[in-house]
Amino acid sequence: MIYKFKFETVYSEIEPIPLSAQYRMDCTGVRFNPETWNCLSDEARALFCHLPVKTKKDKECYKSYILYLLKRKRRWVSLLDPDQTARDKAQWENLFRIPDKVYQMAIDLDFTLSPQDWLKMSDFKRYIIFKLAQGIHSTDYLKKALGELLRKESKISAWKSEVEKHPETASKFVS
Repeated sequence: MIYKFKFETVYSEIEPIPLSAQYRMDCTGVRFNPETWNCLSDEARALFCHLPVKTKKDKECYKSYILYLLKRKRRWVSLLDPDQTARDKAQWENLFRIPDKVYQMAIDLDFTLSPQDWLKMSDFKRYIIFKLAQGIHSTDYLKKALGELLRKESKISAWKSEVEKHPETASKFVS
C-alpha cells in the first residue's frame, strides 16, 4: 500500500507519481514521466515509495534498481544534474533556514512557519513544502496541503483569536 496524504487525492489528478516516490527520486537524481510510472507493477511502485534513501548506499541502491528495472522495460529515464540536485536538496535539508519561497507561501496563505517548526519537520515534509512553494498549484490546494502538513496552531487566525483574549500580552510582541 502506498501512503498518501489527504491532499494528494487532488494532486494525483495533476501528478500521478506519489510525493513519497518523487522525494526518493529527487534525492537520487532520477526523474521520469507519469506514463513510465504507470507502466510499473503495483509492487514496484510500492517499493519505490518505501525504499529508504537516507544514506549514500541507500541512494545508490535505489538509483541502480530503478535504472535497471526501467532499462529492462525500455523506458526513458532522466538523470538530473548532480549540482542542481545538490542545490535543491540543500534548501529543504537545511534545518536552520526556511527557504524564502516557502516562508512567503506560508505567509500568503495565513500560516506561520517558525524556525522551530521547520527544524522539527522530517526531510520528507520539508521536501513537500519546498516543492509546493514552487508556484504551480492553486491556492485552495496549497491551503489543504499546509493545513495537513503544518501543526494546527500554525494557522494565523488561531493566534489572532488568542491575541483578542489577552491584549496586554499581545502588545509586548506586536508593535
